Amino acid sequence: MIAKMNHILQALFNAYFGSDAQSITPLPQGGSDRQYFRLKAKNISVIGAYNPDVEENRAFFYLTNHFQSKGFPVPEILSISSDQKAYILSDLSDETLFNRFIETDWSNQQGSDNMLIASVTLDMLAKIQVEGAKGLDFSKCYPKPDFDLQSVMWDFSYFKYSFLKPSGIHFNEAKLDDDFLAFANVLLSQPTGYFHYRDFQSRNVMLVDGQPYFIDYQGGRRGPLLYDVASFLYQARANFPQAIREKLFNSYLNSLNSLIKIDKDEQKLYFPIFALFRVIQTLGAYGYRGFFERRAHFIQSIPMAASNIQILINQVDSSLLQLPHLSGILNKISAKYSSSTEQTDVFDGLTVDVCSFSFKKGYPAEHPEHGGGFVFDCRALPNPGRLDEYKMLTGLDASVIKYLEEHGETDNFYGEMWGMVSDSIGVYSKRGFNHLSVSFGCTGGQHRSVYMASRFAKEVQQKFSNVKVLLKHREIKG
Repeated sequence: MIAKMNHILQALFNAYFGSDAQSITPLPQGGSDRQYFRLKAKNISVIGAYNPDVEENRAFFYLTNHFQSKGFPVPEILSISSDQKAYILSDLSDETLFNRFIETDWSNQQGSDNMLIASVTLDMLAKIQVEGAKGLDFSKCYPKPDFDLQSVMWDFSYFKYSFLKPSGIHFNEAKLDDDFLAFANVLLSQPTGYFHYRDFQSRNVMLVDGQPYFIDYQGGRRGPLLYDVASFLYQARANFPQAIREKLFNSYLNSLNSLIKIDKDEQKLYFPIFALFRVIQTLGAYGYRGFFERRAHFIQSIPMAASNIQILINQVDSSLLQLPHLSGILNKISAKYSSSTEQTDVFDGLTVDVCSFSFKKGYPAEHPEHGGGFVFDCRALPNPGRLDEYKMLTGLDASVIKYLEEHGETDNFYGEMWGMVSDSIGVYSKRGFNHLSVSFGCTGGQHRSVYMASRFAKEVQQKFSNVKVLLKHREIKG
């Protein structure tokens, strides 16, 4: 298939420039099925795209031409294949706003410089939303012309089936759907006469000579204002400090107010609701692309998105929205998946992630940067959970520890495990690796796995002074 795409894109390149591309290089795939390539010849560099979804392509072509007519910074379409499945675009470089953000220390001059770029980006977003909607034929949008009830419920269903069910978190489907409907009604109470970009995030903002250019708006439609700025500020891996989010949101509101009359206080009241909806929607994508397709950066985004949930739940005004069943589910997601690591918490050495878990509730998510590590099954060890005096205790309690250590097989198991893993820790440290995952599972994730994980984490910290240890007891939240 790659050979076929190369052939088609080469033909487009030749027809436009009068010569063949000297190289065609595949580019990393994002969250869609579209495939991108960089085609080069001498001083020419363009982007080739192949997407079998012709209707989506037509929406992209129409929106690009419309935005260019408004003077918005978007790529130029150079050539389109006769079947409209392939096309070539101007090359906007490899530098994304996302790459700037993840390397930013927001407390210094670099942070100030990137605050300015982010403010300029959000100012342009406001223009695209307001001015971009003028004269736009929304019937050409794909797959829908409007952000409506069906559109919202699609996103909730994506979350429910692609993230929530695979997560193993129990829910009552009827009660959950009632909350989804109540949530949707609040979202749809806001004006929807603007261009709704749909996937406005820093990965889709390219920097050309330090100025923002915009891509991946083909899913846009008529819709509300707040969703897109929420998408930008709560993009999981951008991981803005909360104070920076607030400053940028105020900057956005000022830009918006210069274009249309808005009630800033009302916008601030509804913003956490739209942000929470966006985080829920992205968890659906992270679940599908991460749990099922095993794409690394989607798995890596889950803990940060889960951390954002707790921030936003606390900001939602209960007089506007109450979610009696969904709130409990979101709290469980936050407890199970959240990462406590801030963007500024940088450690250059080896971090050993240690986790205890229940096999009944599934394996821990693999670390996206290496996708491996060790998983040890502790179910062959004596089980304190079968004895009444230990049922309400955990592997952190002294009596459970004593019970396990009275059985020789516990030390045998630990010794075999330690010999294997400690060797790897030494090698990883010498080679400059940054991550190693070590997980211990048992039936309930309460006794044996907790004991093993705790004992192991303590010994690693004692014997490897240059290693950082992160310990998580997934099922007991310890």
